[in-house]
Amino acid sequence: MFYNFFIPGGIGGDAYKVYILNKKFKWSIKKLSAAVLLDRFIGLTAIGILLIILLACVPLVIKLNLIWAAPFVLILGVLGSYLFTKQMFPSFLSVYPKTLLLSVCIQLLQCICLVFIVKSISPVETDQYITYVIVFLISSVLSVFSFSGIGVREMIFYQASSLFIFNSTTAVTIGVLFSIITAFISLFGFIFHVKKPELKCINTNYITSLTRFVQ
Repeated sequence: MFYNFFIPGGIGGDAYKVYILNKKFKWSIKKLSAAVLLDRFIGLTAIGILLIILLACVPLVIKLNLIWAAPFVLILGVLGSYLFTKQMFPSFLSVYPKTLLLSVCIQLLQCICLVFIVKSISPVETDQYITYVIVFLISSVLSVFSFSGIGVREMIFYQASSLFIFNSTTAVTIGVLFSIITAFISLFGFIFHVKKPELKCINTNYITSLTRFVQ
């Protein structure tokens, strides 16, 4: 997280991870890069899953009686993601379910964090919490094209405030606070950067299996 936040583009930590693992364990850069790309793709899938679930709870969707489509879109999305992984990253297919589950949990925790931020600033109706989280998830996807999401997230919240009719100042403040909290937590990674702890294989069975993938 430290490198992803403080290196432009939001993928600095991924590049550094590939470099370190290749240097330490001599694993193939090509396979390590594939693992990083798959990790990003699964993260996108997790965001998509949460977006579909949340959109099904939006009053307009319920009013238009479109909620029935959510399970079908959800199943098709996950199935499509699985088949894409099977086709493009077959070596990592066995870890796909666990990785997707962990990714959904991580994204869900971030959504909960956002809800607490909104609640601390200006408590709103339940449907507005859902709207804020939807906007946040969309901004998470687009933030990869900026310096750690700074600017892009705030802009999306600002634009969404006029679309969904909520206070623009509150919306931008939420984006800024989330970025500040992320920056603060990321700073703990500087300790590991300075101390540079030695990387070790602590699960030999798992590493042996993983080595077959990345060599």
